Amino acid sequence: MTIVALAAMTMGIASCSDENPVSEDKFSFGVTDLMTKTVTGDNFFDYAGSKLRFDLNFLADTACLQVLSTKFSEHQPVTVNLLLDKTKIEYTDRDRFTLTGSNYNVMEGYTVNNVRCKADISHKTYYLTYEVVTPRATSRVYVYPKSILTALADDDLNYASTNELYLTLDCSKNSEGNYEGKVGLNNVQFSIGESTSPKFKRITIPYDENVTITGTKTGYIVEGTGITGLYLQGSTEVPFDQSTIDNLKIEVDVVNKNYSIFFNCMGGEFSCDGKLYL
Repeated sequence: MTIVALAAMTMGIASCSDENPVSEDKFSFGVTDLMTKTVTGDNFFDYAGSKLRFDLNFLADTACLQVLSTKFSEHQPVTVNLLLDKTKIEYTDRDRFTLTGSNYNVMEGYTVNNVRCKADISHKTYYLTYEVVTPRATSRVYVYPKSILTALADDDLNYASTNELYLTLDCSKNSEGNYEGKVGLNNVQFSIGESTSPKFKRITIPYDENVTITGTKTGYIVEGTGITGLYLQGSTEVPFDQSTIDNLKIEVDVVNKNYSIFFNCMGGEFSCDGKLYL
């Protein structure tokens, strides 16, 4: 794709259509802090900086979805905008919905197909997948928050009051192109021999200099040892000085929506796996 063509996509994007005169049941909002993973054959590319804009028409059951400031390739010189108008809306409730659509000619030679976007406004979870089809290749694109919740076992989405274990997995790329983030473990206990530790309301494992993060075709892998974790003392996070977190390994799969985590701490170990709420 040439720089001129990319600039045309960036500056020449159309606005969402407004053919339906009804305005009292429309809702528009934007989303930032997103990661984009593009998979083309055996290659993948991770990009932080994409934005989403939703223009919903509840009475017409249609929406306009815009993917803004996005990139599909490491060698792409400028960001582009995509207009995916008249997508179909299906609701779980007013705050949770799914958009679907196909065959968007974003520019000559470039088509977007198989669009599916799941949105949960109350939990700030947005998960978009689509295909970019060109004469040379078809790429699968995944757009998701840099902060991901793991799913609760009983599908109760009241994370603020649950006593179940769940994780918040944060990962993005900084301006130098390096991965960074942290993981938060909520309502967590460690196995220590045949006993268990007290339950911690939250322990945070920062991705510091002792941690490496590696991108994969389906997500990313975090590994490290000698990490100083943080725990909640009242409402303040303080260093966990009883033991470091060692032999950490986290595998996050945003394509198949699952995760696993293992580490040693306080002479014991912690491990679990499950689904991502995407």
